[in-house]
Amino acid sequence: MNSHLHHQSQSHGNHALKPRKKRLARDQLRLLETSFNANQTLKAELKIELASQLGLTSRQVEIWYQNRRARNKNNAMEHDYKNVQLELGNVMTENTRLEKQVRTLKYELNKVQEMILSGSTTCASALASVSGYSDEQANSTSPGNMICNWRDVGNDEIFPVEELYTCLAGSGTQLWPLS
Repeated sequence: MNSHLHHQSQSHGNHALKPRKKRLARDQLRLLETSFNANQTLKAELKIELASQLGLTSRQVEIWYQNRRARNKNNAMEHDYKNVQLELGNVMTENTRLEKQVRTLKYELNKVQEMILSGSTTCASALASVSGYSDEQANSTSPGNMICNWRDVGNDEIFPVEELYTCLAGSGTQLWPLS
């Protein structure tokens, strides 16, 4: 076991003695980038030609190309991620707007249902009060957040849609925002 520990310490010691790899010069990088932009895949002939022009081994040129392709892929993924995040923000904003609209419509529907169930004959006055809907009424305790029952109390027949539409259309009041 001691020999194993001794061997590990030697291998770590040898690792520190390795010379640092030198960075490529600007002109070398420029030539590699130009070549890469022309063709992202490296053919054997081009690899050998670039290696001799740059004073590198063909393996170094090959590795540079691999790293550059990986960097391109990472950049593309980062770009796609940012686009997805932007789209998510847009969808969440639209969702919030639609939820608010649903609350408004539920509130207005409940008001119309109350009017119908009470047998009110003055549609216009009841509908005018509905169109004065405010954001405060959209909280979770408002009647608009309750489940509406379209059945008449004491009667199992569904209220005719035509009558409701006539009542609403005849009042001239806009019940929901167009935006």
